[in-house]
Amino acid sequence: MKTGNLKDVLNPAVLLLSLIASFSGLASAQVLMASDTESELARNVRLPKGVIDLIIKNEPDDARQLEECMANDGGERIPVADLFSAQAIRLNNDDLPDYFVRPALEPYCQVFYGAHLFRYWFVTTLRHKGKISYRIVFKAGGDEVRVLNHRTKGYRDLELVGHNAVKVATSSWRFNGKKYVVTGCILRNADPADTHTSQC
Repeated sequence: MKTGNLKDVLNPAVLLLSLIASFSGLASAQVLMASDTESELARNVRLPKGVIDLIIKNEPDDARQLEECMANDGGERIPVADLFSAQAIRLNNDDLPDYFVRPALEPYCQVFYGAHLFRYWFVTTLRHKGKISYRIVFKAGGDEVRVLNHRTKGYRDLELVGHNAVKVATSSWRFNGKKYVVTGCILRNADPADTHTSQC
């Protein structure tokens, strides 16, 4: 068989394999967990103190407002743990627990909310020489966040959704071995009847 003929046979086969890979990638990218501004987590778990301490330490500009929320307008002081809601997730491939952390809806603390958005953190557990510690691997804010089934370099892919009255932006994030980076963004009209999309 001539090389030219071999190419003619292989090119359709390569195309077919690439289409199969694309479709299987879409099928495996199902949403494992989602959270939006106005919805409480269905499987709320109590966070380890170390996770809460880490988040507060990484948000120093919010310390005063957080203290005001805990003061509860002169009533009984609210424990800081009650201001957060969390769900245990398997973000990476190890056997240690990971957490999606967001502000609780009740009691409500305005410091972690904005117009059409809430802030959130993805925290992994580390074990070194028998000692447990925690690391924030990703934090952001928006209208909705989704954890996908598909993994890149050992960590689950993420989708972030943000919108205003006119447009909705959905960005894809993947782990690059050190941190999450944006890998794509689709912009669409907030009106569901308009199906036109474009790159952000």
